[in-house]
Amino acid sequence: MSNDINQDIAKELVSQTAGKAYDDVAHPAAQATGQVISFVPRTIKLWLGKWEKWILNGEHSIKETELLLAEKLKHIHEDKIVEPEPYVAVPALQQLSYSFDSEELRELYANLLASSMNTDTKFDVHPAFVDIIKQLTPDEAKLLRYFSKQKVIPAVSVHLKSSSGSGYTVLERIRVTIPNGVLFVPQNVEVYVENLIRLKLLDIPAGIYYTTESLYAPLENMSNYVGVDKDKVEFERMIINITSFGEQFIKICQ
Repeated sequence: MSNDINQDIAKELVSQTAGKAYDDVAHPAAQATGQVISFVPRTIKLWLGKWEKWILNGEHSIKETELLLAEKLKHIHEDKIVEPEPYVAVPALQQLSYSFDSEELRELYANLLASSMNTDTKFDVHPAFVDIIKQLTPDEAKLLRYFSKQKVIPAVSVHLKSSSGSGYTVLERIRVTIPNGVLFVPQNVEVYVENLIRLKLLDIPAGIYYTTESLYAPLENMSNYVGVDKDKVEFERMIINITSFGEQFIKICQ
């Protein structure tokens, strides 16, 4: 965020009295969302109101955001609901306004905002999380959620040895078993995993694999390679880890 925006926000914050809630008479702009005020804590309405002018899609998005956050924060004592940091709230609200057609991305942004407004989790929110969600597809959000529930994540890289035996061709860089119905486009799982690795949410440590043979049996089959000499196919066993940064992201956003 630019210094000019920070200065504008700072001036606006100074001009507001601590503890002051929206008033439909004093603030006509709030009337469009006034009918939902009974569903949200006053503090949520107060803090989100400061960022409303940054929402490009207008009143509908802020209204839906208030309802989402009210649901996520309904069990949090009102004294623990605080103002989110502007470097988290402003970009998250902007991106959330573009993501209401995707339940997966909407939930990530809403959870991020709810965590940033809760004193118990506020300081666990990394500002990079906003940009990370921006670079995820809905399928990648689903895949990360699936991985977070697994105790072990085996994977293999599939190689075809050359005729001379001096090299090989990579048939699949990352083959991992994902149950039917988890992903909308399952054939893109390799790309999804590579993107999650690029974002430092996942990691494949070199030379590390599980010693339990049965974990790799479903991955080491030749059904996808009709006509390929199976004697020339090699499987490099691997494991997929969720990084510490990824665990923090999942804790805050999922």
